[in-house]
Amino acid sequence: MKLVIFDYFVIICYGALILFIGFIIARNKEKGSSGAVQFILAGRRLSLPLFVATLVSTWYGNILGVGEFVYTNGISAWVCWGLPYYIAAVIFALYFAKKIRNLNVTTIAEQVSRKFGNRAGFLASVIVLLITIPAPYILMTGVILQIFFGWDLWICIVLGSVLSTAYIFTGGFKADVFANVAQFLLMYIGFAVLLIFTVLKFGTYGVLSGNLPNSHLTLAGNHSWQFIASWYIIALQTFIDPGFHQRCSAAKTPKIASRGILISVILWGVFDFFTLTTGLYAKAFFSLKQPMMAYISLADSVLPAVWKGLFIAAMLAPIMSALNGYAFVSGATIGQDIIPRILGKRQDDKSITFYLRIGILITSLVGIIMALALPSPVELIYKTASIAVPGLLLPMLLTYFDKIKITEKKFLILMLASAGASGLWTIASYLSSHYEFFNYQIFTQFEPLVPGLLVSVILSMIFVKRGIGNSLN
Repeated sequence: MKLVIFDYFVIICYGALILFIGFIIARNKEKGSSGAVQFILAGRRLSLPLFVATLVSTWYGNILGVGEFVYTNGISAWVCWGLPYYIAAVIFALYFAKKIRNLNVTTIAEQVSRKFGNRAGFLASVIVLLITIPAPYILMTGVILQIFFGWDLWICIVLGSVLSTAYIFTGGFKADVFANVAQFLLMYIGFAVLLIFTVLKFGTYGVLSGNLPNSHLTLAGNHSWQFIASWYIIALQTFIDPGFHQRCSAAKTPKIASRGILISVILWGVFDFFTLTTGLYAKAFFSLKQPMMAYISLADSVLPAVWKGLFIAAMLAPIMSALNGYAFVSGATIGQDIIPRILGKRQDDKSITFYLRIGILITSLVGIIMALALPSPVELIYKTASIAVPGLLLPMLLTYFDKIKITEKKFLILMLASAGASGLWTIASYLSSHYEFFNYQIFTQFEPLVPGLLVSVILSMIFVKRGIGNSLN
């Protein structure tokens, strides 16, 4: 991508703006407030605009993956990556958002611990880590910085990680939220500008459709309906996503949590329109060896100076938003739910905040190492989600119902067996695909999610009883 000094100036200004918001503005708003709840949940004072801005920007981190999916699959990308998550989010908003806010918990593990005991909460915290270590977003941030600045990848990865997490280390969740507002605005402005310049150069939908393969204009594309259906199962991750839970817990009222998610779904639809349309234009007019460069290649072709710099900032915005969002919830899980229990120490506001900062450092370091060592952290997060969703989905749903009775031991078995079934299936699928001595096609015909969820449903039917009483009695 060809950039001029004005583009670099815009990118640097974006980084400076995020740091200024995180370090200065958010800290000024913190006067007179302190404590763990303030650090983790911004004092449970999120207004509706703040709630929507932080949720929308954080939930759209894999922007390079979106471009690749649209470029290679067309409209079916929305059927797989858009619609299922809308459905899951709407269900979450209508049935669970208010419950989470009324529980007044800070993490998923704390919610599990309250109902099913400390051992169950500790196991839940370990499973949560599988889907919150921000390695994919650290890698994507590093790749984008490398493309535009030309530095070594490891330097860009470290720089991107430090830039994204430094202010949440000092300012906590409120610093993250305030930075998300700027990132929210940038991502919409940047992609709207890209779409406008693209239409001005190449023409409207008639020209676009005439240059696309027929498969790119059908809902299923070249995929089987079984493949598409698997994405609706994967979207169930929404119900155990720590970012959703954290923001619902941080909302000023239960109504804001529920309404905020519904508004976010509408805004995701608008942004999906931008990303889907521009991705289709990239496919129609460019032949790319690397489909994940779809948006960057299109922007390089149609955008003038300054606007290119703004678009780079717009691409970095949701990635960095997801990076610091997941780094924070992962750090909170380590600092609040794991370290104190390993050390066996009582927790107060001062110690919790200290351990949280240690947790953020640990998760950032692990994320950097994974981003440097693994060729495809995006694939890794897909595999780990396939293990985490069966292990937590039904167990988490059980925490919302007072009349559900299950012993702590059976609850532990439920989580371990469900996650273990998917984990073993993942290993068997890999062996079957790479080694002739283990050539069992059944392991490659079904996603690891399927056996894990099946085990979870069967054990729930056996273990769970309805009745009035404490679940640990």
